[in-house]
Amino acid sequence: MKLTQGVHLCGSGAFGLTSDGDCHCYVLDGGSELALIDCGLSENPEAILSRLEEDGLDTGRLKYLLLTHSHPDHANGCAWLQKNLGIQVLASVFEAQVLERGLLETLGLNADNENYRQFAAMRRCKVDRIIEDNEMIRVGTLEVRALLTPGHTAGSTSYETEINGRRQLFTGDEVFYQGFVSILTAPLSDFEHYHMGLKRLEGREVDGLFPAHLMWTLKNGQKHIDKALWDFEVSKRPNLKLFS
Repeated sequence: MKLTQGVHLCGSGAFGLTSDGDCHCYVLDGGSELALIDCGLSENPEAILSRLEEDGLDTGRLKYLLLTHSHPDHANGCAWLQKNLGIQVLASVFEAQVLERGLLETLGLNADNENYRQFAAMRRCKVDRIIEDNEMIRVGTLEVRALLTPGHTAGSTSYETEINGRRQLFTGDEVFYQGFVSILTAPLSDFEHYHMGLKRLEGREVDGLFPAHLMWTLKNGQKHIDKALWDFEVSKRPNLKLFS
């Protein structure tokens, strides 16, 4: 589903595009190369490829999988895509550790705790490239900037690119439409770091805001980020996302 120039939605359980539970999965079209942003639960990864083909995109141009973070609804499809398409998996250093070792193992958590049980069956994947804050990733004609935005997870990463003079930002689970945020039980999320992560997005003059759940917007994306910052700094009551 083409959303705007250079941006396609190729996966989403909430919108019925792919398997239930999949986050929104986006594709950046840089002409000669494509980059997938998050990849869902891997219950039916071929469905993502089918959505790309419906949009007239050649899946053979898929070069990168840019992960916002390593939770199963975003990253369980990594290993399948890596094995079957040769796609390069990119993630921050913390999220790479989680993908390769498991979340419970990385944080020293017990699967018997009901707050952590859903993460016990995460599928492991070797990350091809560790990305740093402010690193530029070339996808065909596009330059994509990685912005480390810790909070929802310790290594959450947002991705920013400019297409035809419009700044497009992909935020994973860090910030959503209307300023919703997703703070999980500690140590899965960190309140103090969450504010730091949001501050990384302050003043970026974002046009399109593309989160991994709820709705996206093609214009005035910055106001939703600013709303989340206001909730942290002024009202002291972040607006928690309670549904997908």
